[in-house]
Amino acid sequence: GVKAGDIILKINEEASINMNLSDAIDIMRGKAGTPISITVVRKGEMKPIKIDIIRDIIKIKSVYAKTINDEILYLRVSSFMDSKVSSELRKNIKKYKKTTKAIILDLRNNPGGQLGQAIDTVNLFVDKGIIVSQKGKDEKDKEEFQATRATTVSDVPMVVLVNGGSASASEIVS
Repeated sequence: GVKAGDIILKINEEASINMNLSDAIDIMRGKAGTPISITVVRKGEMKPIKIDIIRDIIKIKSVYAKTINDEILYLRVSSFMDSKVSSELRKNIKKYKKTTKAIILDLRNNPGGQLGQAIDTVNLFVDKGIIVSQKGKDEKDKEEFQATRATTVSDVPMVVLVNGGSASASEIVS
C-alpha cells in the first residue's frame, strides 16, 4: 500500500518527524516475517493512512523485458546494483533478436550501481569508442574503458529513457 511520494509520519506509533533517515531505517528493518506498522500522509488524502506490513526479504529483479507490437523490445533496468544486469540484458536481446526492429532502454529512476555493469551494458550496443574514462592528478591514474565489437549484440535503432531520478551508472549508459 505504500506509494511513491508518501511521507512517513509514524513507525510503530513512534513519530518520525525529528528522526534521521538511518534511525528510521534501523527501526523498519527487522527479522523476516515480523510485523511493522507505518502511518503515512499521501497527497490527495484527507487523513493519514495506517499501513500494516510484514517484513520480508525483497529480491529485486533489475532487468525486465517485454515486446511492443512484436517489433520493439522494451528493456527496463531498475538499477545497476545487481552483478547480472548486463548478462540478463544480453539474454533478453538474444531471445527477441529475430523480431526486434528497435529497442527502448528505460533507465528512469535508476539510481545507478556498479560501474562494471554500466560498461558491460554499453558494450552490448556500442562496438567502438571510449565508454567512460576517469582521470586523476597523475597520468598513471588515467583509465579508459573502450567498447569492443566482440561484445556487441544489437545494432538496431534505440532510444534511452532517463529522468531526474537517473543517476551514476545509468547516466554513463545513457
